[in-house]
Amino acid sequence: MSVTLTNALGRLVTFLLPHESYCLARGACACGVQPGRSGRRLPSSLTLATGVTLEDVPEAALSVPAVAAAIRRGEVVLKRQAPTATPSSPPSVAPVASVRAPRKKRGAS
Repeated sequence: MSVTLTNALGRLVTFLLPHESYCLARGACACGVQPGRSGRRLPSSLTLATGVTLEDVPEAALSVPAVAAAIRRGEVVLKRQAPTATPSSPPSVAPVASVRAPRKKRGAS
């Protein structure tokens, strides 16, 4: 499932997505690796310009303490997206309910 994040603050907001919280919740590492002997992990980041809405953000971003705190403070607006249907699966069709005329109430003309 993915989420939509909107910057409600009047300035640019950047969040570092640390390996310990983001990658763990995501189930896969999203960090870059610094070239050289050390091979240090460089965390991913999430940047939202003023008034910008970013769609299809992995829900793992909500496990980052700075992102969660910004949502609680109202600086970032969270909207959850329903999972999209995959093209290989047939669309689910809800059964059609029978339509009845509403009953007349006493005294109504």
